[in-house]
Amino acid sequence: MKRDDEAGVVLINVLVILSIASIVVFLMLSSQEVALQRAQSMSSATAADALARAAETSAITALRRDMENSPDTDNYTEAWAQVAQQQADLATGRFSVTIRDAQAKLNLTRLAGGAQAEVQALIRLLAALEIDRADGARMAAEIAGRPGLKNLSDLRSVSPQTITRLSPFVDFLPALAMLNLNTADPLLLTAVLNNRSAALRLERQRSTAGLLTPDDVTRVGAVLPSFAGFTSQNFDVESVAEVGGISLRLTSRISRRKTFAGRSVVVSRRAYGVPMNAVPPLPPR
Repeated sequence: MKRDDEAGVVLINVLVILSIASIVVFLMLSSQEVALQRAQSMSSATAADALARAAETSAITALRRDMENSPDTDNYTEAWAQVAQQQADLATGRFSVTIRDAQAKLNLTRLAGGAQAEVQALIRLLAALEIDRADGARMAAEIAGRPGLKNLSDLRSVSPQTITRLSPFVDFLPALAMLNLNTADPLLLTAVLNNRSAALRLERQRSTAGLLTPDDVTRVGAVLPSFAGFTSQNFDVESVAEVGGISLRLTSRISRRKTFAGRSVVVSRRAYGVPMNAVPPLPPR
């Protein structure tokens, strides 16, 4: 009887040991699988980031070349705009690139100096969007009273809904950045010229020729606003890359600068997965 009891105890011990061994093996295999998945995800994320950064570099190169070859105009028929890439299916995922002229928007930074022409253009824009003109007065007062504002999301005087509606047409840009009539939305074109007939004629001319000139503005009887022109120095590039199921959205603001030291093209802002106007500028280099 005692021998049978001992045999039973030994059998239980063996079963316990086997169970523990099975658990250890399972945990080891699970850990290896998790580690492998983590490594694969990191590799996919790195590859996606490399694709997005490559698009950023391509835009920088194109804008640097345009800075040298076509300094008198910036419009969407030029080579820099051809950096854009519609969504393409890759063996490992998808990839797309868009490039926009940041100066296609009204520059709110210029309101800090109490510029009345820009304030009136903003009020006309609000009217076209059916937004209370009082919002324009509050925005202008806040911008003048809080110098150094860089992002639409920092405005306290208007609701987030109003900011969302305005964001396609306004932004905080460097103080010297002027509105580019070659790329401005037709609605904004009408607001800044304060001449609907002239704006419509200019839009038809722009659609046909791809660009506008000072002579075109004079020909339609419009007056070129003091804050508007036909060139840009700030551009937004958005790259969406998907590799191995990992998706990455990179938005970069690229700025062209002229100094006594020469000309340069740099990334002034960079954001992953959030709107460009929600991130602060990168430190100067």
